[in-house]
Amino acid sequence: MFAGLDFGTSNCSIGIIQHGQPTLVPLEDGKTRLPSCLFIEKESSESVILAEAEIAARMLILKTRQTATGHALSDEGLMTIARKQLRKEYRENTAHSKRAQSIVEALRANSDVIFGEEAELSHVAEPENGFYIKSPKSFLGADITAAQKVVFAGIVEKMLAFIKQEAQYLKQIEIEQVVIGRPVNFHGLLGRDGNKQALDIIGTAALKVGYKQVEFLMEPVAAAYDYERQLTEDKLVLILDLGGGTTDCSMIQIGPSFVNQQDRQSGILSHTGQRIGGIDLDNKLALMALMPHFGKNAMLSNGLPVPNNLFRQAVSVNDVSAQQEFNARRTGKELDDYCKITTDPRLSRLKALRDGKFGLRVSRSAEQAKILLSEQTPIALPLHYIEPDFDIRISREQLSDAIADELRKFEVLMTEAIKQAGALPDALYVTGGTAMSPVIQQWIHRVFPDIQIIIGDHFGSVTSGLTTHAQRLFGR
Repeated sequence: MFAGLDFGTSNCSIGIIQHGQPTLVPLEDGKTRLPSCLFIEKESSESVILAEAEIAARMLILKTRQTATGHALSDEGLMTIARKQLRKEYRENTAHSKRAQSIVEALRANSDVIFGEEAELSHVAEPENGFYIKSPKSFLGADITAAQKVVFAGIVEKMLAFIKQEAQYLKQIEIEQVVIGRPVNFHGLLGRDGNKQALDIIGTAALKVGYKQVEFLMEPVAAAYDYERQLTEDKLVLILDLGGGTTDCSMIQIGPSFVNQQDRQSGILSHTGQRIGGIDLDNKLALMALMPHFGKNAMLSNGLPVPNNLFRQAVSVNDVSAQQEFNARRTGKELDDYCKITTDPRLSRLKALRDGKFGLRVSRSAEQAKILLSEQTPIALPLHYIEPDFDIRISREQLSDAIADELRKFEVLMTEAIKQAGALPDALYVTGGTAMSPVIQQWIHRVFPDIQIIIGDHFGSVTSGLTTHAQRLFGR
C-alpha cells in the first residue's frame, strides 16, 4: 500500500486512497493533523504494547460518553483517543530507573515518546521533566553541527515511525511506499546544501522506519494536483503555499489535458520559495506586540536601552544559535545586571521568561493570538504563566503592521514566479495554515485584485495532492 505524507513545519498528516479518493488518516484525538512537536521525558521508558481488549474496552467507554454529550467521532477517531489515553496511563504507572541528562540519552532510552498536542501540554505542565522539540523540520536545512544532525535525525525518525504506525493500525494495512512533501527551499542559510541535507535526513529516516520506496514532491505542486481533481477545463495556476516554516510558489498547468500524464515536469513553469512561514510571523508578532510588555525599548540608568537582540533571541524559537545564546549563562548574568540598573518593571518579565524556560510558551501564545485574531479583534491574550493577571491587548491592525515586511517578501515570491513563467495565471490557489488569517487573505486580494482567488483546504490540500501523486507512481 502507498501513502502521501506531509511532514510539515507546524503539522503533519498522512493520506491513503479510499473509495478512489485521497483520505486523510486521524492521528490524534480524531484529528487528521498532528502538531509537529514531541516531548521526550528524561525518565527512561519502554515501548508500550497495547492489548486489543484494552483498546476495545476504552473505546466502549468513550463511545458511551460521546453518546451522552451528543458528540460524534468515527470509530477511528475514538481509537486514536483510546490509544493515546492508554499509553499515557502506562507511562504514569511505570517505575523509572534512569534519568537522562541530555536529549541524546533521552532519545536512546525512551522507546515511548509523546507527540502532538499532548507533547505541547506535557511541556507546558512540567518543562523540566523532559526535552521539547517544536517544528524539527525547520532545523533540517540549517547550519547544524554533526552532533545536532544526529539528534534531529533521531527526532525525525521517531515522528515518521509514529505516523506510519498509527496509520497502519487504524487502517489495518502495511504502507510500503510513500511520497513525502518538500518545500522549494528548506529553512536555513545553506541553500542547495541545506536542501540536500534535509532531504537526506528525512529520506534516510523514512527508510529506517520501514518504507521500502520513498519519493519527494514539492509541496506547491502537490497542492496543484489536489486542486486539479475538481477542474473541468485546463488552467494555468499560481499556487501559493503559506506553510509554517516556508512559503512556496509554483506556476503550473493543470486540468483534464494534463491529469493522466506520467511526467508532469514540462507543465511546471516556475518555482520560487523562501525560508519564511507561519512560525516567522508568530515570532514577529511576539517581538512587535508582546516584547514591549517584557521591556523592549526599556532604558537603563546609564541612558542606554536594553539591547534589542535579547528580545529577538527570546522569540526566535526556530533559530538554534539564538536559543543557545539566550539560554547561555552569560546572558542570564547580563539580564540580572540590567534588571538592577533599571527602574522599568517590565524587564522582570523577560527574566521570568528566561528563568522559567517559557520561550516556547510565548511563541505558542503568539500563534494563538494569530488564530484568535482570525475570529475577533481586538483580543486579550493571557500570559498568566509569566505573572498573575497578565493580559496583552492585540488588534488585527497590530498583526498587520508586525508582519508587513514578511508580506512584502511573499509578494516578491509570487511576482517572481509569474515573471519566470512568462505568463499571467488564470487563477491563484492558496493553501497552508498561515493563509487562514483574514489579514493574509485581505492582503492577497489587494495584491491580485483582478485574478480569481481560490482558498483551498488549509491543512489538507498538500497531503491530498501527495496521496494523488503516490497513486500515480505506485498504484498501477
